[in-house]
Amino acid sequence: MTDTPLLEKTFNEGLNVNSRIKEGAILARIFIEVQANDKEAAENALQRTVFDSLAGEKEVKLIHVKMFEFRKDEETEIFSGIAEIKLLIRDLRWFVSVVMRYGPSAIEIIEPNSITLSMDEMHDLLIDISGMSQTLSSQLFALLRDDERKAIYNRMLSNEKITSP
Repeated sequence: MTDTPLLEKTFNEGLNVNSRIKEGAILARIFIEVQANDKEAAENALQRTVFDSLAGEKEVKLIHVKMFEFRKDEETEIFSGIAEIKLLIRDLRWFVSVVMRYGPSAIEIIEPNSITLSMDEMHDLLIDISGMSQTLSSQLFALLRDDERKAIYNRMLSNEKITSP
């Protein structure tokens, strides 16, 4: 990744970030990486993810986005590109939701320095995480059509050591 972004854009310039943080919002920087064997498809996917999906999130305010040049790994022939996104998210619960759904490759929480959660907030957060994990687990299990894959999946869940044939 070069230091000079190919695209740099600022959003929500009039937003009172400090006031929102005092109300429980989180100011963070995340890095989202996209990989594909087609450069144009990868570029489009990254732009849609940031400018359509993430920017369209009700409880997320984009502050600053930098997109860097896509690089091709000569060995794997895969193109890889990164977006650096500074954003403000309503609260920890929404931040965890965004992280779980978008899977950033790196996360930096800028502010606040600490967060206090009530017991109800902790329960809600854990229920959200559990629900997302169950959804992912169900989707993965639906992909396991043959007995060999099901056996591997079951061994993974039981923490057995998996050896290759």
